[in-house]
Amino acid sequence: MSSSHAPSSNSQSLNGAPRNGASRNGARNGHASRNQPVSAGDTAHRMTAGDIALLLGAELVGDAQTLITSVAGIESALPGSILFVENEALLQSAFDSPAAAIIASSSVAEDLHRVEKNNKPTLLTGNPRLAFAKVMEYFQPKPIRVVGVHPSAVVEEDAYVGENVTIGINCVVGHGVHIGDNTTLHANVVVSDGAQIGDDCTLHAGVVIGHQVNIGKRVLVHPGSVIGSEGFGYVLDNGRHRKVPQLGTVIIEDDVEIGANVCIDRATIGATRIGEGTKIDNLVQIAHNVQIGKNCILCGQVGISGSVIVEDYVIMAGQAGLADHVKIGKGAILGAKTGIMGNVPSGDVVMGSPAMSQRDFLKREAAARKLPETMRAFRQLEKQVQELQEAMKALKKDAV
Repeated sequence: MSSSHAPSSNSQSLNGAPRNGASRNGARNGHASRNQPVSAGDTAHRMTAGDIALLLGAELVGDAQTLITSVAGIESALPGSILFVENEALLQSAFDSPAAAIIASSSVAEDLHRVEKNNKPTLLTGNPRLAFAKVMEYFQPKPIRVVGVHPSAVVEEDAYVGENVTIGINCVVGHGVHIGDNTTLHANVVVSDGAQIGDDCTLHAGVVIGHQVNIGKRVLVHPGSVIGSEGFGYVLDNGRHRKVPQLGTVIIEDDVEIGANVCIDRATIGATRIGEGTKIDNLVQIAHNVQIGKNCILCGQVGISGSVIVEDYVIMAGQAGLADHVKIGKGAILGAKTGIMGNVPSGDVVMGSPAMSQRDFLKREAAARKLPETMRAFRQLEKQVQELQEAMKALKKDAV
């Protein structure tokens, strides 16, 4: 724990004795309390096309003073909205829409003069999808946030609560917990004894953080997820399954996002680790001692067995399943419903169950589509062979 998070000698407990962190009746000076005002988010956002061009570092073709008030798709565009297109086939539809401005790929710059009704400001950028995401971040509604500890929350007296923290309805914060600055715990979050949560984190309703779990900065956890539940470990003892104690922890590094109803099990010994920048979709199961690298993508219903090593920038599509102790190399891609029984080299794209190269999988699928036709041809050949066999028997009989 850094010196900036050291206990304050000025903080008081319920009986007036010095202590660290927030009490049930408030918090130490400058830290979370029940009486700080509601900080309401902005309710309206307005930018000009020129402002957005500066934000994105994009080339602007058209009127820089055009007012932008919202984001939209082509089908839902309204006056004042901005939309994006990635290819020239959609340019005409974009200009025909009611939208006020367009974000487009720099590659379509030469096509603009061929578009009819080319009367909208157009922002040209190398990655229009990323540019649109940045604009969406600006226009995203800011939630209303109450800074402080809700009266129904239980915060143990030796817990540390940083600056500008929100602890919502019915939250429980255990002994020795550290909650960093600007972190929000929504309703019914449980942070168990000894857990450490960094600055600028958001834990949505019903999240459970197990004891001694360590969560970095700017981590976002969606509702219902459990981080640090016991790993699934048993050993056979005289015909009965004996539970193996799970004494390790979970480490979530900075800038990780964890979807709803994700389960990440604590290690048997050591740590289950989720690397910096990794994004995890809903309903993912990560077993004990799994090591996931940086900037990985795990889509919905992925299941990872114990002690798997996943290197950086791996993508796992929905319902991929991994056997225990396998290693997935850097940048590998696992297709939907892929069943991984062995190691996957770096950069490989695998599909199917059991997993095979994408090329082999597609060849097999192409062959499978032809199977009904192949079976009809086979039955026809089988019938012809049978007829030939009967004809040969008849000839042999006549020859005798």
